[in-house]
Amino acid sequence: MFIAAKAVAVTLLIGSFGGLTSPETDAVYEKKAAIEETRVACMKESGLTYLAEPVIKRTWQPGERERLAGDYKALRAYRAKYGYGVWSALVYPNDTVVNPEWGDNPNNENLMAMSADELKKWRTADDGCFAKAVKQHLGKTVTSSDDYYTKLDAALDKSLVALDEDKQLAQLGKQFAKCLGVSQTKPSALAGLGHSQYTKQATEVAKKQHKGSLPKVPEGRTLIMKPQLKPEEAKPYLDKEIKAALKDLECGKSFYAAYSPKERAAKERVYQEFAVDFAL
Repeated sequence: MFIAAKAVAVTLLIGSFGGLTSPETDAVYEKKAAIEETRVACMKESGLTYLAEPVIKRTWQPGERERLAGDYKALRAYRAKYGYGVWSALVYPNDTVVNPEWGDNPNNENLMAMSADELKKWRTADDGCFAKAVKQHLGKTVTSSDDYYTKLDAALDKSLVALDEDKQLAQLGKQFAKCLGVSQTKPSALAGLGHSQYTKQATEVAKKQHKGSLPKVPEGRTLIMKPQLKPEEAKPYLDKEIKAALKDLECGKSFYAAYSPKERAAKERVYQEFAVDFAL
């Protein structure tokens, strides 16, 4: 299993969140649904079938709001069991906290039945229809879904620039980095450092298991692979991850309390701009 991601910015957020929605979030859901309706109609005009993907309204997990706000107790409770949420997905395969249930893409069955030439034609048409829908409903110019996610990643990065330039956060970042013994002090990098390290570790294990050539990913994105391990095989990795995650939290207690709420607010504005339904 693999995912192409610029880093882990998008993939980290595919979990179970949600709850009571704001008018802005409701508007995002409406735009997402409209984009899908436009794709369906556009593909039909090309003599092809596209089935609309459902709008995903996230349901908050216990303590998730608090964790996103940098609450120490909530973060510690999560990390004591799940670490950064990487190896725990294999250790607890039936736990929806780290393995949220998402329905299959409704187009998968049709795509699996297509020949290589048919699939190429379908994807080319869908890229065009997706671009048309995004332009119509979001006012954004993209060439494909890959291009959309590349622009989304770039917008997320840009949204954090002000946080990296925040004097209070910069000072807390230096203290955090010194405690961890790392040279990286940029707040946005420190916030995702642990998860990134263990995601890379899991990917390296998966690469060793993989037979044949590795999947190709779009330029500027990173290959993330999930190892095929039994829970008992993944447990030693999780134990080390938990230890590291708890140390990270103790070092970054003040940092997360100040940084996390600002990060969430900055990213939420981008999710609304791009109509990312699963992140709100």
